[in-house]
Amino acid sequence: MIIEGAMWRSAHVIWLIIIGLMLTGLPSKALAQDISISEPQKISTELIGYSILGRNKNGDVLIYKKYRFRDEIDILDKNMEFKRRKEFSVKNSDYETVEFYKSGDYLFHFYTYRENKMSYLAVQQYNGDLDKKNEPVLIDSSSQRLGENFSEWKIAKAKTTPYYLVYKYELSNGRIDKLFCRVMDESTRIIQQNDINLPDDQFSPILVKEAVSDDGIPLFLFSNDDFNCKKEKTGVQYLYVFPKGNNSVVYTEISDENYCLDEMNFGLDNAHHSIVSIGFLKEDNKDYMVGYLYSTIDILTGTKGTNFHYIFPQQTLDEIAGLAKEKAISNLPVYQIGTIIPRVDGGALLVAEFYDKTVESYEFTNYDPYVGYRTSTRQVEFYEYDDILLFSIKPDGTPSWNNVIRKKQISREDNGVNSSYGVLTLKDRCIFIFNEDVEQNSNVLQYEMSFTGELDRKSLFNANQQEVQIRPGSAEQIALNEIIIPSIYKKSLRFVRIKF
Repeated sequence: MIIEGAMWRSAHVIWLIIIGLMLTGLPSKALAQDISISEPQKISTELIGYSILGRNKNGDVLIYKKYRFRDEIDILDKNMEFKRRKEFSVKNSDYETVEFYKSGDYLFHFYTYRENKMSYLAVQQYNGDLDKKNEPVLIDSSSQRLGENFSEWKIAKAKTTPYYLVYKYELSNGRIDKLFCRVMDESTRIIQQNDINLPDDQFSPILVKEAVSDDGIPLFLFSNDDFNCKKEKTGVQYLYVFPKGNNSVVYTEISDENYCLDEMNFGLDNAHHSIVSIGFLKEDNKDYMVGYLYSTIDILTGTKGTNFHYIFPQQTLDEIAGLAKEKAISNLPVYQIGTIIPRVDGGALLVAEFYDKTVESYEFTNYDPYVGYRTSTRQVEFYEYDDILLFSIKPDGTPSWNNVIRKKQISREDNGVNSSYGVLTLKDRCIFIFNEDVEQNSNVLQYEMSFTGELDRKSLFNANQQEVQIRPGSAEQIALNEIIIPSIYKKSLRFVRIKF
């Protein structure tokens, strides 16, 4: 289990600067890197998960680690040297940590515990010196009755402000039937509470993504498991749910009359109090993308603004596939949409990645002293993470430019933990970081993307020589020009800090 770390207070300003520079066309400059790596820590079998919380007021890096029976935070200096460790376990309680987050100068420990057949969700706040601030605050208590089936509580954090979305849902015959959500502010006060019955008329909801805006507005994206792409192009395929005050709710349906949708995702545009929603278009049940649907939605009213579907011209299909011009392609597989970053002008940067998981069966023979030789079948899982697709999209939904970062990462039986990429946003560019070869663990590469989409490939370091194997998908940007990436190499945990 990997627990997501907290972000910093000025993150949305960064992207306003980035996109502003993209529009004005300022020249780029060469960037130098300062790389520090923490000392290796042997991984205990008791370790369940970890997260990169960010920096404290002294500039130290805070690393949270969850063990089976305790919670700890390691404090590392700016050079990733270990300074001290503090335990945050809840005394005299059979508890389970849900999340540990950092917002500004405060830390929030969300945990559940049971007493007298009752289940409780609480939060403990800590100050910048990692000391308790007041007593724990009870967020919810419930007694589970026979026949009831609830998910675990989950927590989502606003991007730059200390608002938290706390939610769970009720299941009925395996279907999400009811949504329970709370919004908590920096003082651990519940400012909004909703118990929502989700639509059930030809709609079987599957949660895709949740978020809370910098203004404390919660929202959820659901896909419709009952939707049949081949038969029902006009049906509801995706649904945005906006819980409001007084236990009310606003719904926004997303569909396309001519195409099916896949990989729907969204980015919060806090500056315009809206979301940018993008999904790939495909025909019938074919797993080939032919374009994208670009929508903007007001999070206060649920009203759609732009709603534009863009069909890829043949030239774009060929550029994405990387084929020679004489080998035109018409069947392009659907990429996974990983990041949607709103632009200051109302457009967005779309980042998507090719992903595929395959399972192959192999026969093998082993010797049993009691029965002799036996032939069995073994299934092996392969994970493939390839090219990163980039689209800079205008407010009207048409692309300014598109480009592709070429890579090929194939691994097996590892859930792809060393594949994919981490991204760092700077004043006038984005930097993508990933392993060049996953299994051989050779070089760690960076691709610098300029404001006009040009790419510059560089090698950061040789992972074997540094005795690291980074997990770029778990990277966290903790400052304007600084990213930390976890590494697990030969059963030892380390953290790589890269400063540009």
